[in-house]
Amino acid sequence: MGGSATGGLFVIHNPAAGPTEAERLQRRVETALAQRQVPYEYARTEAPGHARQLAMAALASGYCRVLVAGGDGTVLEAVSALVDRDPALALLPVGTGNQLAANLGVPSSVGAALDVALAGNVRQIDVGMMDGQPFTTIAGAGFDAEVVRPRSEIKKRFGYLAYIHAATAAAFAPRPSTLRITVDGEQHVIDGIGVEVANMPGLTAPMLRRPVDLVPDGRPDDGLLDVCVLAVTTTRDFLSAMWSIIARRFGRNPRLRYFRGREVLVEADPPLPVQIDGERLERTTPFAASIRPRALKVLVPID
Repeated sequence: MGGSATGGLFVIHNPAAGPTEAERLQRRVETALAQRQVPYEYARTEAPGHARQLAMAALASGYCRVLVAGGDGTVLEAVSALVDRDPALALLPVGTGNQLAANLGVPSSVGAALDVALAGNVRQIDVGMMDGQPFTTIAGAGFDAEVVRPRSEIKKRFGYLAYIHAATAAAFAPRPSTLRITVDGEQHVIDGIGVEVANMPGLTAPMLRRPVDLVPDGRPDDGLLDVCVLAVTTTRDFLSAMWSIIARRFGRNPRLRYFRGREVLVEADPPLPVQIDGERLERTTPFAASIRPRALKVLVPID
């Protein structure tokens, strides 16, 4: 459907994301928008990187809201075009992880997510930058990058079980590195299996009612990055650290080290794989991360 861009909604749909048939989801979204008499434009992604191009097209057409129906990877592509721009990002979480939506409390049902997209509050949140690439939730090296490695066809078939399998394999065969973490100029040398640089505190999974906070007191609009180092060298260390996170005993376990700052440099010997917002990158450490305060407008549920 065409229509005036002013006040309208530009929908970016990744048909490969999630278990729902793409045609069925599109019919539900378009029917709901038509019933609400909302002018919109609907576009499907066709290849990696296409969501960014479509978000740029939405900017050029003057749309004030961009709804992404997809997973974290599709959202991240759109975010790369919307940082420091006026249009607000809306979310219809249909991927496997949906970390940004879970952290912001955006519901997964089509009708409720559209309600947020059309009538929610606009919140300005920070955006992390890793060597020029944006991230909204967590960038990391080591353990978490191993966990997000499952191939797309495995994720499509087994969903979150693919991540559980990868996490179990990494936990029972830990490969520690010497980590050098520099936060706002102060260096820390720690042996461990991973580093998380978080803009938002929570990690989620389909079986959880709410995200589990990885860092204490993390906020997406405080102008700071929260660093969690998994100072783990054995399976026993790993299980201890995970229990402390689940129990929210962040400062009581020496296997969890926390730092906070605006600029973070992560180095590792041997080098570790890297991920941003659940997407494994074709590179390893080192990486530099910084914060861009309140650089993204996003629609969230009304309190």
